[in-house]
Amino acid sequence: MLAVATSIDALAVGISFAFLNVSIIPAASIICIITFLVCVVGVFVGNKAGDIFNGYAELAGGIILILIGFNIFNEHTHVLNNILNLLF
Repeated sequence: MLAVATSIDALAVGISFAFLNVSIIPAASIICIITFLVCVVGVFVGNKAGDIFNGYAELAGGIILILIGFNIFNEHTHVLNNILNLLF
C-alpha cells in the first residue's frame, strides 16, 4: 500500500513539474539531497531516542497511532461530538 501511495505521489509531482515547466534535473537533485539528509538525521535521532526512552518509545508510538486512528474515525463518524452532546 505504501508503494502504491508513493507511486501516486510521484506521478502527481511529475505531472505538476510538467505543467510548471520545471527543470527536472535540478529539482530531482534537490529532492534527493533533502530526502537523504532528513533520513540521516532521522536515523541518528531515532538511535539516540531509542537509547534514552528504550521500551517507552514503542508504547508512546502505539498510543499516538491509536489516537490518530481514533481522530480519523471521529472525523468521519462524529462519535465524540455525539457523546458530548448527550452529556452536556
